Amino acid sequence: FFFLFFAMRSFLVVLSLALFALCATALVIKPTHKEPLGWRRHAEPLPHEKIRLQIALKQRQMDVLEKTLLRVSDPREATYGQWLSLEEIAEIIAPSWDDIELVYSWLESYEIQGAETRTTRDWVVVDTTVAKAEVLLGCNIVYYQQRFSNQLIMRALGDYHIPDDIAGVVDFVAGLHGFPYSSWKPSTYSGNDRIGGNTPTTVNDLYQITVPSGPCNCNSSQAVVEFSGANYSPSDLQTFFKDFAPQLAGQTIENIYGSNNPNGFISTEANLDVQYIMAIGAFIETDDYVEPPNPSILDSFLQYTYQVGNQTSPPLVHSISWGDYGGSYNNNTVQRINNEFMLMGVRGITVSLASGDNGVGCGDHCTAQEFDFPSSPYITMVGSTGLTTSGSERAATFSAGGFSNDYYQPSYQSSAVNGYLDSGVKMPSTEFNPNGRAYPDVSTLGTDIDVVVRGKNTAVDGTSCSAPIFGGIISLLNAQRSLQGKGPLGFINPWIYQNPSMFTDITVGSNDYKCCEGFTCATGWDPITGMGTPIYPSMLQSALSLP
Repeated sequence: FFFLFFAMRSFLVVLSLALFALCATALVIKPTHKEPLGWRRHAEPLPHEKIRLQIALKQRQMDVLEKTLLRVSDPREATYGQWLSLEEIAEIIAPSWDDIELVYSWLESYEIQGAETRTTRDWVVVDTTVAKAEVLLGCNIVYYQQRFSNQLIMRALGDYHIPDDIAGVVDFVAGLHGFPYSSWKPSTYSGNDRIGGNTPTTVNDLYQITVPSGPCNCNSSQAVVEFSGANYSPSDLQTFFKDFAPQLAGQTIENIYGSNNPNGFISTEANLDVQYIMAIGAFIETDDYVEPPNPSILDSFLQYTYQVGNQTSPPLVHSISWGDYGGSYNNNTVQRINNEFMLMGVRGITVSLASGDNGVGCGDHCTAQEFDFPSSPYITMVGSTGLTTSGSERAATFSAGGFSNDYYQPSYQSSAVNGYLDSGVKMPSTEFNPNGRAYPDVSTLGTDIDVVVRGKNTAVDGTSCSAPIFGGIISLLNAQRSLQGKGPLGFINPWIYQNPSMFTDITVGSNDYKCCEGFTCATGWDPITGMGTPIYPSMLQSALSLP
């Protein structure tokens, strides 16, 4: 029986490939890269196994949306702060309903039912079986296995095909090509190596943050984003509040999008994110996005951003401490994630993303820097600092920074970046792209941070500490603006680069990594600490002066 089942499946796939071959004008999507070291072909999935197809439709007028975002986020423009609704975004970028129906009809002709889209009509998502997906797309779908973790991932074996009559509508099908490498995670100290001592009080004092004494009853909200099904512990959260922020005792996560299992394995990363965004963004409504286990961080970003794009009132600040090396993914998909962040920014959402913990990054032969993903120009990338014995800050050596090859350098940062490149400071001998998106944008303290994990205090390092700290600060600013009847800060990068006096300039440190020479801190923006670390009173004064 099983032999006949697999034989029939193979016959159908071969037949579909033959039909696509006859259609010479069909769009052929080829993998950008072969499977990298560490991944190997493993086995074929069962024909009836489920697979989710995320079909990216061609977005219209993204240049118009980009110009709109840069206008409404620029404090010098009369339109500053006039964020768009989903319906207004759809008027700019959405494919026509005729195009949507064309895709639905294509799916239904292969007996694939239940497809859905969202308000902006730029995705069609449907669950089907592997067998139907293979025939639909004229491809073989196989499992690959990651050698060091034994994780499995479904991918197309080679090309897949889009029929000519819808090739003008469909960009790509997500999740069929590309392989992940790693994700950032905080470094943990234990035993005699434990240093610690930096707590929410340290952060509040260092950045002169006015700590709220109770809920503001205002329009400010925040969220952490967890991949790989990372669970936080509610009981650890209350222990953390008891030890380090007693005024917050009893505060809890408001909404969980996904599944958090407090009785499962507790993630240091998830605990860190929740504890610090809630401690710094004190009394602000906090949500938790939990994406299910998936070895591909690219797929996780697409699932997360699709979900946010489906929500009418998502949280206004998102902290993300997950990332990967860039350059290993299909360019269409990489650019689509950039577009998704653009859609979030134009709605008035701030994204605070950890820049990574691999310093300057380093290629296999020590001749070129690696760069981090995602490094979209439409998120705020946050590096890390540490404290010296005198109490001042210096760059953390692990603080990832440099120049992206995925995205161009946006105009809002070009003056600051050129100031660094022309400063005369010694540049690394390894290759980098001075015209790419430069990062990080800002930094906060990210070393010797106390968290509670499984009931015990633990000290951690990493930009994973810095992203939720900075996110919490923006939430406090949004709260104060709301009390004056003003909207959220939204996409904040133009505001950051126009106001260097809101930050303490960090001029000591470098970010060498492995055998690659790193960048060196300098006056002004640098590729280790960005514009520097927050001066909360200055940020608040500036934020309240904006329309």
